[in-house]
Amino acid sequence: MSVLGRFLLVVACAAAIASAAAAECVNAPDLAAYQSATPADFALGPTRSDRIGRVVAPVRVNGQGPFRFIVDTGANRSVLSSALAERLGLIATGMGEVHTVHGVSVAPLVDVASVHYGPLALGAATLPTLHGDVLAGEQGLLGVDGMRGRRLRMDFERNCIEITPSQGARRLRGWTTVRGQLRFGHLVVVRGRIRGVPVNLLIDTGSNASLGNTALRDALQARVRRTPGFDGVPAYTAGDLVVLDRLVFIPALSVGDLQVRSITAYVGDFHIFDVWGLQQEPTLLVGMDVLSQTRGLAIDYGRATVHFHLRETTRFVGFN
Repeated sequence: MSVLGRFLLVVACAAAIASAAAAECVNAPDLAAYQSATPADFALGPTRSDRIGRVVAPVRVNGQGPFRFIVDTGANRSVLSSALAERLGLIATGMGEVHTVHGVSVAPLVDVASVHYGPLALGAATLPTLHGDVLAGEQGLLGVDGMRGRRLRMDFERNCIEITPSQGARRLRGWTTVRGQLRFGHLVVVRGRIRGVPVNLLIDTGSNASLGNTALRDALQARVRRTPGFDGVPAYTAGDLVVLDRLVFIPALSVGDLQVRSITAYVGDFHIFDVWGLQQEPTLLVGMDVLSQTRGLAIDYGRATVHFHLRETTRFVGFN
């Protein structure tokens, strides 16, 4: 889940895959073409980035759209903006708890007949609706519901996405592969090391910043910094505004044979680590501040693997 809009809906919602998804990754259209395109134009999944660097994809809801949805690999459910729900004439059928980084809030739930990303189709579902700054002005959030048994590949250079069945997916030659573990049916957790300390790593494209829990701080005996003149970064959740102002500096992180340098993470007793049952284990949520420095990212939900396409031919990458 994210500093700016990450959610875990505790209300059970059924979703069914109706068809396979895109097998190609193509360039994103310009905004005018995006707004006027037909469903066939989006069969291969073009995307764009939002104003803080997260990937935005064209999503159709109840046969209308496409609308701009943030792609969030940390959210188990898709979300509609309140404005989009009103535009589609959807009436709240109940209320449900929404878990975010900071805490729990209650959001209206609406019944949706269909959600499509290219040819990836989800059946009827009950989705939460949110308003305010949490979606950064976008019209929704595309979670990982429907990704089971599939591979999601994100090309940050070309701003596009490929979603294919995991079984039989073509090999990603030249990419670095890290094996992980699938938890809660949708959350891929990989293991890394910082100064020899084992650390859980969560890949979250819906977060614009990286977050660490206090167990990570304590295990590393890291000094929490408050930079003079730095008033913190606002984190818009589904509830109250949260200001992130406690920083830890991670000089080097080892992930398989990949080395990542110079990560700055915000640290705290974030509620979302409790939801995942990871508050007591050193854990780092890796956001787009780090991920966007690679050429591409792929998460295979069938094999529980994460793949990185590096900008350099070496296995050592520096991030600022």
